Amino acid sequence: MRQEFSRVLHVAAQTHGRKRHRLQFREVLYFKLKGALEREGLVLSPEDRRALYNVLTLKAGEFGGWRRTGRKLMRAGDVPVTLDLTKIVRSTHSALRMVQRGEDLIERRPDVCSGEPVFTGTRVPVVHLVEQFRAGVPFAEIAEDYPQLGEKALRYAELRSRLGQAPGRPLRRLKIIRNAPQP
Repeated sequence: MRQEFSRVLHVAAQTHGRKRHRLQFREVLYFKLKGALEREGLVLSPEDRRALYNVLTLKAGEFGGWRRTGRKLMRAGDVPVTLDLTKIVRSTHSALRMVQRGEDLIERRPDVCSGEPVFTGTRVPVVHLVEQFRAGVPFAEIAEDYPQLGEKALRYAELRSRLGQAPGRPLRRLKIIRNAPQP
């Protein structure tokens, strides 16, 4: 994503004092739409990607051959294209809401699992469920194994499993230190 921002879109990531760029809804929509178009075999030139990004993220209704009217996206040219964005907008809103609500289900305390992120009120590490979903364990089986977790927590872990690995250096393995009682 960083390369797409700097090399293709020529947009400086706005960090506002944070370490990472926090994507806005319309930026997420751009990446999701671009990925969907590429999966369907439509490869966009860098100029088309810049124009698509600008028409989706800026208030302008038309940019570089792309025109947005409400939830309709049109591309003029030799082969005109019209896309209805309703479905992708709804699914993106739903996924972002689930991520935001899911973050409220997680706590990180040094006295619980050595500070590893766990679901609130439990000792179940988030990464454990995420890895189970990535390994292909069915939702029903995981729900049966963890009755203390609600459906929202399980759906959040399932969503996180589809997001892929976080960039950067992997976290260190959990180290358990036991203090022996003093005689």
